[in-house]
Amino acid sequence: MKTMTCRQMGGMCDEALTAGTSDEMMAEGMVHLESAHPEMAASIKAMPKDDPQMMEWGKKFSADWASTPDNS
Repeated sequence: MKTMTCRQMGGMCDEALTAGTSDEMMAEGMVHLESAHPEMAASIKAMPKDDPQMMEWGKKFSADWASTPDNS
């Protein structure tokens, strides 16, 4: 299990999210965004997956996930 904050994932707050895989963390992040930051969630959902901004986010998220220590 790893823990990252909303802000580490590009969000707006320091809410801690925990997941076992990067895919689970992305899903947890979206659930959090939908409840805490709905405007940001809507903006992300409207963005095409191949948008350069989304591609850059994916690269940064992957690197950040890899460097986050396992806390299980």
